[in-house]
Amino acid sequence: MIRFLWKNDILLGKSNLTLNPSPQERNFRSNTLLNITTGFFLFFCFEIKAQNSFSFLNITNNARVNGLGGINVSLIDKDVNLAMTNPALLDSAQRGQIGLNFSPYFAGSNFISLNYSPNFKHETAGNWAFLLQNLNYGTFQGTDAAGNLTNNFSANDFSLGAVYSRKINNISFGVSAKLVGSVLESYSSLAVLTDWGGTFKHPVHDLSFGIVAKNIGFVLKSYANIRPEVPFDLQAGVTFKPRYMPVRFSLTAHRLYQFDIAYNDPNFNFTFDAQGNKVARKISTVDKVFRHFVIGTELLIHRNFNLLVGYNFLRRKELLISNLGGASGFSFGANLRLKKIGFSAAIIPSVSSRSFGTFSLIWQMKSSK
Repeated sequence: MIRFLWKNDILLGKSNLTLNPSPQERNFRSNTLLNITTGFFLFFCFEIKAQNSFSFLNITNNARVNGLGGINVSLIDKDVNLAMTNPALLDSAQRGQIGLNFSPYFAGSNFISLNYSPNFKHETAGNWAFLLQNLNYGTFQGTDAAGNLTNNFSANDFSLGAVYSRKINNISFGVSAKLVGSVLESYSSLAVLTDWGGTFKHPVHDLSFGIVAKNIGFVLKSYANIRPEVPFDLQAGVTFKPRYMPVRFSLTAHRLYQFDIAYNDPNFNFTFDAQGNKVARKISTVDKVFRHFVIGTELLIHRNFNLLVGYNFLRRKELLISNLGGASGFSFGANLRLKKIGFSAAIIPSVSSRSFGTFSLIWQMKSSK
């Protein structure tokens, strides 16, 4: 049996996660997987205390959403890529669209997703889309327990799914089903997960609400005899545009099923009492509440061109290095839409002056009804 103890710590832009088998298991388990922990777990630094095999599902691979802070479930637009964040955002206006998203992450890893909404002729068929995601961590040099070189191996995560949505007046409902897998050297894990979402669009004002329960399902196969938890999340948000302002705002709350999501490490977050003893610094209730929220702003420069600015409270708190400042928690992007092609780009500052970007493309193959 193999036991995985996963923790998400950040140390100057490097992942401080380790694979910790028991002494008996260490004799059985080689050091092969240790070669990939740095690249593999670095991308999970935004999701604190992850204890599951499929945390890559919490990584947003959409430039427009990343530019708005990384989480958005209420932005209704002609963009098939939005269906990844909330299945209810899939709309008939997106029929015939192909969406491509690419994120070159740290350590040579690449996150690619492909989305397609077929152009059905009958309205009674509802709206359908098919989604494919792949996070490839690259090729690694294998070693045995004694440190001798063995064969190279690869590691990747993937998700293959379908989305269905239907609109009744101003309310839309959507559901997605996906087969999710993770492959690490000779080990693999598999799960079937679903997302359930809904949206409401105001009939007069530029105002919409969204809610989604993500990653509800079960594990078909785990790495060993220990079945990991799936990365469930409950998110809700609102998007609105004041009538006479060229700005659209979004406010999104995430991890609503858990009040305290703060990671409070007393080794870094501490103070001193009257006697000079080191004591853990307490996190206020207001701070805990704000860590649930993400703010996104679209500057509507032109009907076909928007600038994006986002602020993620949790990311700011978890990635900010004391007394060093930085832009952690902020995100920036741009969205360009032409007649049949749309392009978005976003950049997300991380720690130690590092950043990663996301690029998204949509192509309208056939005109929707």
